[in-house]
Amino acid sequence: MEMDDDFMGEVEFALSPEQGEVVNRAISLAASRRGDEFAHINPLIVIMQWWQAHGSDAERVGGTPEARLTEACRRYIAAHSL
Repeated sequence: MEMDDDFMGEVEFALSPEQGEVVNRAISLAASRRGDEFAHINPLIVIMQWWQAHGSDAERVGGTPEARLTEACRRYIAAHSL
């Protein structure tokens, strides 16, 4: 089954200013990956795929969607920042 990039439609989060800063920083970091056109177009998907592969089941369960997104972004930044 073929699906385009926006098959899920829009997803909205009610992020606090601090959470928004973390998420924006992670998105910028993911989008800046050289040679990765998908990351440039869909950085949040890249972050969440990375989180799925590298986060533990316990880390990915519980809390609000905003808290889980922020934690995924924090971990992504820590793993990919120089």
